[in-house]
Amino acid sequence: MKRLIWITVLLFCCGVDAVAEERDVISEIKIRGNERVSEETIRDQLSTLVGKKLDKAAIDADIKQIYKTGFFEKVVAGLRVRGQDGVLTFSVVERPALRQVFLKGNEELSEEVLKEKLEISAARFLDKKKIKAGIEQLKLYYQSLGFYDTSIDYSITSVENNQVDLTFVVDEGEKKKLRKIFFEGNDEITDSELKGVVMTRKYKWWSSWLTGSGVVKADQLTNDVQLISRYYLTKGYADVRVGEPEIKEVDDGLVLTFKIEEGPIFSLRNIGVKGDLVNGDTEKTLEGVQVKRGDTFNIDTIRQSTFHILDKFTDVGYAFANVEPATSLDRTSREVDVVFEISRGKLAYVDRINISGNSKTTDNVIRRSLKIQETDLFSSSKIRRSQELLNRLGFFEEVSITPQPSKEKERVDLLLAVREAATGTFSAGAGISSDEGFIFNVRVSENNLFGQGNSIVTDVNVGTINENYVFSFTNPRINDSYWSGGIDLLSTEREFDDFDRKQRGGSLTAGYPLMFFGPENVDDVRFSLRYELLEIDIDNISEDAPELIQNEKGVSTSSSITPRLVRNTIDNPLSPLTGSRQLVSVSLAGLGGSEEFWLAELSNTIYRPIWRPAFGDFVFSQRVDFGYGDTFDGETFPLFRRFFPGGINSVRGFKSRELGPKDANGNEFGGNKELVANFELIFPIFSAMGLKGVAFYDIGNAFDDDENIEFADLRQAVGWGVRWNSPLGPIRVEIGYPLERKEGEDSVVTLFSFGAPL
Repeated sequence: MKRLIWITVLLFCCGVDAVAEERDVISEIKIRGNERVSEETIRDQLSTLVGKKLDKAAIDADIKQIYKTGFFEKVVAGLRVRGQDGVLTFSVVERPALRQVFLKGNEELSEEVLKEKLEISAARFLDKKKIKAGIEQLKLYYQSLGFYDTSIDYSITSVENNQVDLTFVVDEGEKKKLRKIFFEGNDEITDSELKGVVMTRKYKWWSSWLTGSGVVKADQLTNDVQLISRYYLTKGYADVRVGEPEIKEVDDGLVLTFKIEEGPIFSLRNIGVKGDLVNGDTEKTLEGVQVKRGDTFNIDTIRQSTFHILDKFTDVGYAFANVEPATSLDRTSREVDVVFEISRGKLAYVDRINISGNSKTTDNVIRRSLKIQETDLFSSSKIRRSQELLNRLGFFEEVSITPQPSKEKERVDLLLAVREAATGTFSAGAGISSDEGFIFNVRVSENNLFGQGNSIVTDVNVGTINENYVFSFTNPRINDSYWSGGIDLLSTEREFDDFDRKQRGGSLTAGYPLMFFGPENVDDVRFSLRYELLEIDIDNISEDAPELIQNEKGVSTSSSITPRLVRNTIDNPLSPLTGSRQLVSVSLAGLGGSEEFWLAELSNTIYRPIWRPAFGDFVFSQRVDFGYGDTFDGETFPLFRRFFPGGINSVRGFKSRELGPKDANGNEFGGNKELVANFELIFPIFSAMGLKGVAFYDIGNAFDDDENIEFADLRQAVGWGVRWNSPLGPIRVEIGYPLERKEGEDSVVTLFSFGAPL
């Protein structure tokens, strides 16, 4: 009988004490000691297989992998060798299982909230590292609520069947309010400046209940230290140091102190480049950078210059180019040398464009707006332009295009992620108004119909003095081409103070971008041609109505064509931040209808961010509208095309149609020319909710056929309001106050709009 040789190999926590010779082959693998964890789960962690030679490193790695599951306290591997074969056995000791989790001492927070923050529940294996991590997470949450000195302990009680009960004991402590914020060592930068930089705010009884300020949060303090450092680095303090914030308890709450070592102001000395250069030329590489010798050190300027140089490489295909600004401080001369270290990598082409987040919008609507396509050479400027155009659609709250490594060599994938916005509105209501009488309204609008990018509006407005039916449909990219088309149908009846007006008709519109402006502007400038046919009926004219209105009595037809040129670079129609829009149109009527006139309209709108703090953007907006019309036969300009300023999209502070020429009895009959200008400051209230405030100044009026536009006769108003990009669509509530108010005009006018772009 052959001699039986036993060789035991013990491996514990990745340690190996002895191994068999490499010639030994594993004939069988056994698992022992597992009770709750299935054998299959353990075997799934193994790289060692039956039939392979014994490999110490492989078994060592298997033990580590089994430990990573978190199910076991101990793992031992043993080997029994007979001749050339061996039986490998993994023996495990399972961690105790959690039977129940108990909570004691919590009064401010419910058990459900505590268990959610701890992320520990019954039926799991006991993991002390996870318990400690959960406690730290819960402490941070208590801090965010103002409980800064909360303490949490735990105990473990063993029960039957290798199970334990886990008990957390919470001492919430008292809720502490942040009463004061101090800065020490800031000799050159004032306290008020630094208080505007940090995100932590002291408690204020009139606002903290709403904003959540007045509490100390550890993660926010860490961020505040970085914000203070960054602020100093933008002011030339290249050697600034900001210490850990100190928190002290006082009788009525907490006091927070930031300690700062400012150091001197540094200036820039030498600006250089190193590594791969643009065409091997230093000057071309540095061309356009904002940093210059002698300038005060500014980390933001250096950062912008870094991106400027990086763009020169990523825009021509070097997707993985890297630019690092290396700074060297000369504390004696108080100067800084900056060297931009450049590694351009290899040229990369776009492999795949992966789109995510578009549960409604179809892929083709997104792809047709892209300026970069699959197989194209990588270009950062084309990616930015694509992102800009997608934002401009108004379909998305957020758009990001992120380069990612591809499976293919020297190629890059683009991850295009969108977060869709509410593009449709539905409203229905009934009421009574002193201006409108009884009103019943149903409005349905959708700017991204069936996810195809088309827009449709159906508006039914029935009341005591009006009856309006309006339908509009627009396709901005017919069959994904650059051609656009639209149709409008209307039937309206309205009772004014002096007359009734009925209109029936519709229009057809076709448009195409002006390609000769260059491919870079093809999405900005568009020409369109509109044909409109209307039947207008003016009747039931009162005896004291203005003569102009008296002369308009009867039925007329208007057959007109309107060429229109629009340039639009506004970044987002629902929440504009930057860009502008210019419009020029000329309507020519007399193509078979009884009305013969021309009407020219010009409009210019501008948005500019003027301050961009962390809590939101402050945006200045300016809009100027000018219109001028006349007839071909010397008659007065037709009533249905006359200008009646006033209202939420005109001179706020005056009711709709309140301004413009009036007769001796104060009855409006409108003008043939109009000039209106609006100036706004749009500011954040709650950025996360899309809630903004606006302060405005408006000026404008309309003038009669025989009058010139007199600036002294322009009416003025100021006011304020709120705007909300609600889930149901944009909402505006604005309150205007007329300046130099005349007799009979209201001192305050409240205006409301729902569903239209801001």
